[in-house]
Amino acid sequence: MKFYMPNWEDRVDPEFDFTNDSYSESHEISPYENDYYAHQIYKKKQPYDGILFSLSNFQTKLKIKYDEQNQPMIRNKKNIRDYLKIQKYSRLKVMGDCGAFSYVAHHNPPPFYSVHHVAEMYHEFKFDFGVSPDHIAVGFIRFKEEGKKKYVKLSTKERERRRMLTVQNSEEFINLVKEKHYSFKAIGVAQGYSPKSYIESVISLVSQGYEYLALGGLVQYSNLELLKILHKVTPYMEGKKLHLFGVMRPGHITNFEKLGVTSFDSASYFRKAWLRSGQNYLSQEGVWYSAIRVPFSWNKNLIKNANDSNISLQDLENLETQAYDSLLRYSDGKLGIDTALSSVIEYDKLLMRNSENIENIKVKYRKTLEHKPWENCECEICQEHGIDVMIFRGTNRNKRRGYHNTWVFKNKMMSSI
Repeated sequence: MKFYMPNWEDRVDPEFDFTNDSYSESHEISPYENDYYAHQIYKKKQPYDGILFSLSNFQTKLKIKYDEQNQPMIRNKKNIRDYLKIQKYSRLKVMGDCGAFSYVAHHNPPPFYSVHHVAEMYHEFKFDFGVSPDHIAVGFIRFKEEGKKKYVKLSTKERERRRMLTVQNSEEFINLVKEKHYSFKAIGVAQGYSPKSYIESVISLVSQGYEYLALGGLVQYSNLELLKILHKVTPYMEGKKLHLFGVMRPGHITNFEKLGVTSFDSASYFRKAWLRSGQNYLSQEGVWYSAIRVPFSWNKNLIKNANDSNISLQDLENLETQAYDSLLRYSDGKLGIDTALSSVIEYDKLLMRNSENIENIKVKYRKTLEHKPWENCECEICQEHGIDVMIFRGTNRNKRRGYHNTWVFKNKMMSSI
């Protein structure tokens, strides 16, 4: 199976100064031109097989401009591989989709996502794969109205309308790709809200001539529900490729492969680097570790907590410096684990967490420090930055840890299945 990483504009400064927590001069001049994607950092083994780029990026983060020949460009790049800084002879592939969750609350997809416009963008920017425009048939939609979150349940009739709109788009899409001789490989996306509705979508896509299909809207389903859907649609897909949008489910990857899945995308392991206190760093042996939090002392919440505890700003900065330095010294064998842990916990207390007590945190941190998993990792990030990968502190450390997790998943966990 092929693993695609969703593009969220995640890059890091390759010359970031970890000692002084400062960006390089090149980054300050031009962050995009200077900063690296994960695939630029890893030279020996890539952390994924390809990148999923959603056209919704053009509506939210990036703006398309046109040159004198009316050629569309993003940040002066005329094709998506150049924009993503993929080397000319790299085996990495770029798959494009609409990013339908960005307009899920709309009755119909905005005009920007018309079949003709989407197909034209895939072709103009030279995507390797392009997914047909879709509309997700979710059970409910949520949106903000007057600053408040609103939830609206979708009727079965409305979900069926969205499914059929997706089917109609896929037929128009593949016919257009054939007529215009577009260079990208067309992928037909199947939306649904039950095993039966997914079957009907898949049958339509196969009859339309798709060799590569994708199942969308799967995030809402449990493992059992997802496997049930796959069991139902597989008999109708003999000889076809199948992509799963937005789901990883590590414990079921073997089952996915047996059921005909050939590719999937997920940023789960990347995001775990900062989302869960007990699962921030994945070792090559498949063990999860907690990253050790040493936040910047200028954090507003931290300053407030310090004030509430009658700790001056200078003392707060001293606690931060002592916690960080103790970790570096421990890693270098110049300080014992108990002393290092004590410094970290003294600073950590000021975080005043509501969800977990300090003793549980201390147990997790001790496990991390005792095992030193970064020392046994062969990935370029751990080899170069050592314990800094384990420190929960700012984008350049946290994203590198996410890159590491993704690399381990791709090169250790997937290869062992």
